[in-house]
Amino acid sequence: MKTLLESLSKSNSGLLTRSEKQGTGQAHKYIVIIFDGREQVVSFPHHVQHSDVFHYTKRECPHVALVSAGFYLVAGDLLWAGGRSESLELDSRPQDTDLLKSFLTSPDRNLWDLTLLGGAQ
Repeated sequence: MKTLLESLSKSNSGLLTRSEKQGTGQAHKYIVIIFDGREQVVSFPHHVQHSDVFHYTKRECPHVALVSAGFYLVAGDLLWAGGRSESLELDSRPQDTDLLKSFLTSPDRNLWDLTLLGGAQ
């Protein structure tokens, strides 16, 4: 099994959705964990497995708990969030959209957003 760092060091697999190919936005994945007593979004590129990110996070911080997982797409001022992680067998929640909105405008987003790493997109 690839680790998170191995997955992120590879270039995108080239599997793009129709909207990504048309340039209307890029889909990303996310998980929501409980970290230090509060819900925290972890965002990562579409080609990385939800389970790889969670298992890596759990190894680094054994006390984290998994809450939800899914996908999000930002196109201009619009945000869509939803879906399901098959690798974790876990659904997204309706409140994840508001959590993602807060996350995307947060000053410490760069601590949790793996899509911001150089070459990860």
